[in-house]
Amino acid sequence: METRKRSLTKAIVVLAATILCPAWNATAQDYIIGQEDLLDITFWQDPSLNTQVKVGLDGKIALDMIGQVDAAGRTTEQLQNDIVRELSRLNRNVSQATVRVIEYNYNHVFVIGQVNQPGKKTFERIPDLWTVINESGGIAQSGDLSRVTIIRGGDEAGKIEVVNLAEALATGRLDRLPKLRRQDTIEIGRAPGQVLGGEVGVYTEKRNMFYVIGAVGTPGAIGWVDNVDVLEALAMAGGPVENADLKHARLVIKDGNYAQTVELNLEKYVQQGRPARYIMKKEDLVIVPSGRPGFFDSRLGQIATLLTTLSTAYLIYDNIRTR
Repeated sequence: METRKRSLTKAIVVLAATILCPAWNATAQDYIIGQEDLLDITFWQDPSLNTQVKVGLDGKIALDMIGQVDAAGRTTEQLQNDIVRELSRLNRNVSQATVRVIEYNYNHVFVIGQVNQPGKKTFERIPDLWTVINESGGIAQSGDLSRVTIIRGGDEAGKIEVVNLAEALATGRLDRLPKLRRQDTIEIGRAPGQVLGGEVGVYTEKRNMFYVIGAVGTPGAIGWVDNVDVLEALAMAGGPVENADLKHARLVIKDGNYAQTVELNLEKYVQQGRPARYIMKKEDLVIVPSGRPGFFDSRLGQIATLLTTLSTAYLIYDNIRTR
């Protein structure tokens, strides 16, 4: 009798685990909404309220009837419940809402160098390094997988890790590669001596640029212009966004197959003109992390806007002058 009871108890436990574990896993893996994600919100009871809205840098969305709603840090189900709770106070006929993420913009990395489709890559969940490279069109013909550089963003902005991806692929040990995180930059270098005659023009064109990424208006590659300092480069990238952490910007300077990182306090740069003016070089990378807005953010934004206008005017003038 006792044996039958133990067997029955064990069977119940196994059955409960079978039923509950998948549900728990699904809940644990629910996507957390972030800044700049694009949401589709529908109300089947009142389709006139349907809308698509982007999560702001403050983590909020704006809906016509109820105003500002916190979205960042919530799952879609949690946000649905919040919206219905607020809206039902004004419209009792609405008791259900559906929230879908149609563009995952919060979880992003940057891929530069020898890939076929460099640029900003966004994901629901950031995958492994090899998958990100494949999502970037794959390695270019002259790319070097033995020295893949990961430049950390976020809280570790500017930290550099060099990975031998070729060895990991050859040994089947992709699971041992460093985990990628939001705002990381992956740079694929060119294999030594791999500049082919027909590629010289394209290679030179790719090297004639610098990069500004992170909490700026238009992160990415910028065509190299002579005598542009780091603040002007920031302006050319659209200026800092509202939550840019200007005290902890990083400058990554290429030096052959290696790179060195310099910390930049752009607030101090604006206020005191220190450190000395740094002129951008080809392939330099400026990283502006996210954080709380600083005292000089609005001032720097205004300066950046002015510099953007002046830089554009200068380029137009220089183009006309050289014709």
